[in-house]
Amino acid sequence: MFTFFIALVCIVFFFLFMIGLFLTIKSAFKFFVTKSVTKKQLLSSVIGTFLFLLIFGVTAVPTFGNSSDNTKKVSTKSDGYDFKSIKLGMTQKEVSDKLGKPSSQNDRAITYGNNTLYFADGKLTGGSPKFIQQQVNQKNSNDKQKKADDSNSEKSAAQYFGSKSTQKLAEQASYVPRTQMSNGNMMYSETISNVKMYRIDDYQTGVTTVYKADESKDDSLGAILYQGKTVTQEKPKTTIVY
Repeated sequence: MFTFFIALVCIVFFFLFMIGLFLTIKSAFKFFVTKSVTKKQLLSSVIGTFLFLLIFGVTAVPTFGNSSDNTKKVSTKSDGYDFKSIKLGMTQKEVSDKLGKPSSQNDRAITYGNNTLYFADGKLTGGSPKFIQQQVNQKNSNDKQKKADDSNSEKSAAQYFGSKSTQKLAEQASYVPRTQMSNGNMMYSETISNVKMYRIDDYQTGVTTVYKADESKDDSLGAILYQGKTVTQEKPKTTIVY
């Protein structure tokens, strides 16, 4: 029912807008043709202009006003304290220099009235004020995006490493270390973009797997970054002669 009412209102506004626009254009046209304006034409022009401006004001102006700030603002004040200048990563001393003496304090938290700020390793990591929570949410969002970007970068590098032919790796033996494993498979290691990786070519299955190095594990093999068919030879280069 509510949706029908909104649709009806929109239709009415649209027709009023069109009527106003029509009357305005009609009056302007007659003026330029006859070079004179009658009372009827003047009234028509005034009504048309009024309807046009009314509909424009009701629809367009609020839209422009809202588009200038689509982000909901969070108050920086809470319980009489203004946390505007408080940023994540600050020390307790830096916070107290901004806000004054806290209501209570220990190594892991300080309070200002009903507001609690949390610390880890001496740095501010979060708190109950909404302004601080907003910073935490933004940081988590940024960290999540950075982690995704790093993951994509690692996978791209692993694909490059895993797609190298064994012929190419043999030519690069001086700086791409390799080890013959007990099961006959070959392991290569390489560091790309500060990420150490291990490549294992399984000659029985013909599959190459690239792992992210994880020295905490016994075999030092961490997450799988790439897996594909082992490439043994470089593709011949095609020369085009004109």
